Amino acid sequence: MSEANIRQWKILESLPRQPRKLFVKEIQDILEASGIFVSIRTIQRDLVSLSSIFPLVNDDDLNESSRGPYGWSWHKDANGVNPAMDPVEALTLSLAKEYLAPIMPTKTFNRIGIFFDRANNVLNQMEKSRIKRWKERVKVVSQWQRLIPPKIDPEVESEIYNGVFYGKQLEALYHKKSSDEAEIRTVNPLGIVLHGVIHRLICTMDEDPNPRHLPIHRFKFARVKDTSSIEPKGFKMDNFISEENIGFLVSKRKIEIEVKFTASAGFHLTETPLTEDQKLRKIIDNGRIKGYVLKALVYDSSQIRWWLLGFGSQVEVIKPDSLRQEFKSSAREQAKLYGV
Repeated sequence: MSEANIRQWKILESLPRQPRKLFVKEIQDILEASGIFVSIRTIQRDLVSLSSIFPLVNDDDLNESSRGPYGWSWHKDANGVNPAMDPVEALTLSLAKEYLAPIMPTKTFNRIGIFFDRANNVLNQMEKSRIKRWKERVKVVSQWQRLIPPKIDPEVESEIYNGVFYGKQLEALYHKKSSDEAEIRTVNPLGIVLHGVIHRLICTMDEDPNPRHLPIHRFKFARVKDTSSIEPKGFKMDNFISEENIGFLVSKRKIEIEVKFTASAGFHLTETPLTEDQKLRKIIDNGRIKGYVLKALVYDSSQIRWWLLGFGSQVEVIKPDSLRQEFKSSAREQAKLYGV
């Protein structure tokens, strides 16, 4: 745990819940009693930073007229965030860390690192407890082959997230994969999508009003401008994600697929359906389940193709005919690669 994290944790531990409060000078005295010597200005900056994450309030937030320094406290309705962490909370945070680490912005993740560090400390102090055994026996495992996330410049990432949060334009240097050099662009950030290990910025660029999605790791520089972001009329993130491009759509239409699975490959669909209205028919031979036939309405996307291809020879596409022909062509190309 860094010195800054230790200091901020001590600050959080010291703050009472409303209506009680502590002034900055009192917090400084508490820190010095713990061997932490910093200026009042540093503590003020810590409090402002922490209040953007935790439900902390001061006299100014409460519209209390005061000519003196502000008093700080936890909000009276704050629940489950006080640093006095119990073992169950520590276990929950420890497991959450494994899931959040690859998908959260680096700076944001680091700012809440004090909680993860505290959780580990609580669990490490319980060598013989069932809680510690539970942590060792419950793990987060990706369903697919996990890739190493691309490297993202933390400063660039922070500026992009701030642009989305505050609704401000970005001046950015973006490197298209089809270009040798990065280009300076004016970006209107609309939202962020975490797609696997890739963070994608939904935005418009320059004078083009059409939204697009761009991998954040390809931004080499970004700076928040004073001008407000321009949002296309009627833009909805959910619509863009489901109907436009995030799912790597081949077309914007839905297709009805009919697919035959072997018994072992198709059984999971009895427990985890592909869609809410899927139809799954068993193929019975001599009283035994030999396979399944799936019918479902899905978006015509690359993702559905990758999913089906992942089953290899254990799946046969029956309909639509266009998709069947596509898979036949792919199988022929695969056979050539392996000299079949």
